[in-house]
This record gives sequence, structure tokens and C-alpha cells, in this order.
Amino acid sequence: MAQPIEQLIQANENVTFAVQVAGQGEPVVYLHGAGGLVWDPFLDELSNHYQVIAPHMPGTAQSSGLENIRDLWDLILCYYDLFDGLGLESATVIGHSLGGMIALELAATDQSRIKQIVAIAPAGLFKEEEPVPDMFAMLPHELANMMVADPSSPVAEMLRYMPSQPEERIEATIHRMQNMQAAAKFLWPIPDKGLKHRIHRIKAPTLLIWGQQDRFMPVSYADDFRNRIAHSELAIIDQAAHLVNLEQTEQVLSAIQHFLHVSEKVEARG
Repeated sequence: MAQPIEQLIQANENVTFAVQVAGQGEPVVYLHGAGGLVWDPFLDELSNHYQVIAPHMPGTAQSSGLENIRDLWDLILCYYDLFDGLGLESATVIGHSLGGMIALELAATDQSRIKQIVAIAPAGLFKEEEPVPDMFAMLPHELANMMVADPSSPVAEMLRYMPSQPEERIEATIHRMQNMQAAAKFLWPIPDKGLKHRIHRIKAPTLLIWGQQDRFMPVSYADDFRNRIAHSELAIIDQAAHLVNLEQTEQVLSAIQHFLHVSEKVEARG
């Protein structure tokens, strides 16, 4: 597995991002979900094909300044500042869940900053008739079981794992609480923060990826996103739930590579 290099990027006077970087080639920014950033097999494989730039959200790991971010709009501006600090005038962004929502907000707010989007089971929309479960009210093992298609799979076991040593267990619990606190600021009580009013502004080619068995963000939301984003396509992958990128890594990577390759050819012709 690749050993990413961590950089601290001072995005602005109030916020610093800890950024994991690995791989070579075309840069791809990866925005993690509510569970925080872990350099997992998906990112490792992705770094075999691209330079993966994966920032920790403010308030998680060594990224600081969450207390200075008032709302989602402030958060989006901080990511633009991060792009500036990384020298990325326009970026290809892959985001999972909360990270997918942030990627879509970035593309809707400033169309010039996002070249292509891969949104993996993104948050951001909400339907009263099919509400997203309140992840912040779930126990860790309940949430872990909901995230995967097979609760007995190695992915599920990885999610439920807790260190046996007391000090390591306490540290893991603190990290989980930090991740959830940061996510709650932008997702609680529901993930509808107004994206539905801005989503039509997205011009970047967009690939939506969904697990067929996703019980957390039901697959019916996939059609809602696809119908609202003009230049979008949808890949639904069987035998996978909300963590489709970990459960079916090979299929997800294949879809991403094909999409980015085709999008780059179209952009070059244009």
C-alpha cells in the first residue's frame, strides 16, 4: 500500500488543511465522507493511476479551524482557498457521501473551479417520503451494518473494528467523535442545505456512482441527482451499499477511469 505524504496547507487565516498526497499523473482531489479520511484500498488503487490529493475536513485529524466556519457557504470558500494553496486553478474532484455533496456544491457555486466530478452516493438532497436515516443517532455497530450490503464482509468487520488496547481504543473513539462532530455541522438535522436550488448550475461532466443495496442513501436518490444535473451519467453497482467504493473497488475504479478518460477527450476536442 502506498504511503501518502502529509502536507499542512494554510488555506486562509482561519483554516488549515492536513492533506494526504500519493501517486503521480493527473491530480484528483478526493473529498471524504462523514466517517473521516482513511487511506483505504480504494484510495491506494486510485493513486496507482492519478496523483491523489485527499484533504481532511476542518475539525478532523490535523485539519483545524472548524470553529471559524459558520456554515456550508464558508466551508465551500475554504475549499477554494485550499485549491489556491495547492495551485489548482481547476480540479477534478471525487467525493463520497458528504464529500460528494461538497464536490457538487463547489461545482454549482463556481463553475470555473471544477473540471469533472465523480460523486459516490452523495448527500445533499432530502425526500420526506424516503428520508435519509439519522446517522448521528445510531450506535457505531448499527451505522457500520447499514453502510454495507453484507454485514459479515471484511469491509463491515473493518468498520466495526476497535483496538484492544485501552489507550488506542480511547484515541479511536475521540477520532470518531471529531469526525461526526465536523460532519454534523453540515449535515444535521437533514442534509438539505439548499443544493436543490443550485444544482442546476453544475456544468462540469458528472459521474454518479451508487450501490444497488444502499440503505443509507437509497438508490432512488440517484435518479434525483441525475435528473437535476445536466451533464451527468449514472453507474449503479450491484452487491454494494453506501460504501460501494470499498465493497466493489474494481468496478468503481473502472467506471471512474473510463469516465475521466472520455471527459478529458471531449474537453480536448472542445
